[in-house]
Amino acid sequence: MSEPVRIPAHIDEPPHVLFWRLDEVLPIGIGLVAGIWLAQLIICSMLGIVLARFYRRFCDNRPDGFLLHAIYWYMGAISMKAPRTMPNSYEREFI
Repeated sequence: MSEPVRIPAHIDEPPHVLFWRLDEVLPIGIGLVAGIWLAQLIICSMLGIVLARFYRRFCDNRPDGFLLHAIYWYMGAISMKAPRTMPNSYEREFI
């Protein structure tokens, strides 16, 4: 007899750190690292907390994954390649 398969309760949930989503914790972590690097720990960590608060307020009114989709839409891809384009649908002859 085979082992039962564990099915996760939330398939599309982003990774969490304690109670917060990872993308909400990243600005605070980046602020802490920048504060240690620049020897301005309190200022940079406060800036990270403020950025995380604004980011959370920004994401509350939008669907999940909005920021990642916006980055893909405006930058084409997350890599440094040129963005892919689609030909004009009204153009009938392609040279």
